Amino acid sequence: MCAMFRRNVRDGSVALLLSTSIVASAQHPQVPTVAPETAHEQSFRDTQFGVRFKVPPGWEITRRDHEVSTFRMDARTAPPKLQLRSVVSLDFNPFPQTNLAGALVYYSVEKHAKPAECVQQAAGKDEPADSQMIGGMNFVHGHDEHGGVCVEARDEVYTAFRKGACYRFDLEMNTFCSVSSGAAEMSDDQMADIEARMTGILSTVTLDWSKTGTTPVTPPDVTQRKKLPAPAVRGGQ
Repeated sequence: MCAMFRRNVRDGSVALLLSTSIVASAQHPQVPTVAPETAHEQSFRDTQFGVRFKVPPGWEITRRDHEVSTFRMDARTAPPKLQLRSVVSLDFNPFPQTNLAGALVYYSVEKHAKPAECVQQAAGKDEPADSQMIGGMNFVHGHDEHGGVCVEARDEVYTAFRKGACYRFDLEMNTFCSVSSGAAEMSDDQMADIEARMTGILSTVTLDWSKTGTTPVTPPDVTQRKKLPAPAVRGGQ
């Protein structure tokens, strides 16, 4: 329990509420399992970089880190110059009996980036490039996961280079080790459900310079993931 508590304090208040409710949800439900009836869709616009998307009911959005997440720990391949522009977090738990701790969609941009390094953030140096159209722009897609005793963080990384800038989306699913907690491990179908909810947000992305409009984004295959190599240590950290 202590390890789980520390993990979710790191991931923020939303993930903390989600995970602590999992253990006691059978007797004392604390987090809704569906979006509240009063919840509504929100619109996000980044005027500086021309990116827009929709935030579905039951998800919260903020432009500041540390309110619901720790971006640098979740997005392990993010370079120091990458600037977080927004984070969207799931505010309800559709699978309260499982070890789901949270789901977040990060949008970030690195100015003065290099094309090859932008690709490597998502695909690594040795993996074949898997691409996905988002808002009419071609993004390279890769997968990263890490944890201690078990996998605690799964990150689907999408990057694209345009006019000297690297655009990046991270779909982050956080879980905790279910041993001795009474919670069940998430099934492939349940993980696929969360991934589909997150890619649904990417499917609403539009780019001010593109005439393509929204592009349906295919959820990643959770049963055929390739783990990215551990990122190089930067700055002695």
